[in-house]
Amino acid sequence: MELIPLLALHPPISGYYAKSKGHSFWLWFTLGFFLPVISNIILYFLKDRPLQPVEQIVQQHQDKVLFSVNPEGLPGRNN
Repeated sequence: MELIPLLALHPPISGYYAKSKGHSFWLWFTLGFFLPVISNIILYFLKDRPLQPVEQIVQQHQDKVLFSVNPEGLPGRNN
C-alpha cells in the first residue's frame, strides 16, 4: 500500500525526463504509467534528440521578449 504514491510519481517523472531529452512527454507519461521503472531505464539509454533551429532559439531566449508589437500590430514600433 505504501508503494502506490511512489508509483504515482513515475509517469510525470518519465514524461519530464523524456521531454528534457527531446522526446514526447505524453508518450512517455503513458509508458511510465504502465511500466513505471522500466520506462525510466529505457529513457536513460536513449540518445538525446537534436533540437530544431526554432526550438534552440526559443530555449536560449525563454526569459527575453523576442518580438515587440504595437497596438496596430506592426512589429518594432512602440508608441
